[in-house]
Amino acid sequence: MVHVSIIGGKLVLHLIKKHTRGTAMQGVKVARPNDFRRMNSSKRTVSRAYGGVLTGTEVKERIMRAFLIEEFKRFKNISKSTSDKKDKKKKKGGAKKAAKK
Repeated sequence: MVHVSIIGGKLVLHLIKKHTRGTAMQGVKVARPNDFRRMNSSKRTVSRAYGGVLTGTEVKERIMRAFLIEEFKRFKNISKSTSDKKDKKKKKGGAKKAAKK
């Protein structure tokens, strides 16, 4: 983009670089893709899991979701095993009563 201005009686053309929205992540510089290539890797990313791709809250939600899924699986297995034990006790008790009569 070109911007024209008059500075000190001279007509001057200024080249204006394109803007970018950025990644909206703390710690990551806002720059165009070509400028990113020239930056240090420490300015391009954040030092955490999925740094520079996911925000801190997104990473936290991802970890929580994985943890809760594992807990739910464990809970299902425990409840299933306790219900199986109850069913076995009921079957044994019913067979004894029928044998006595």
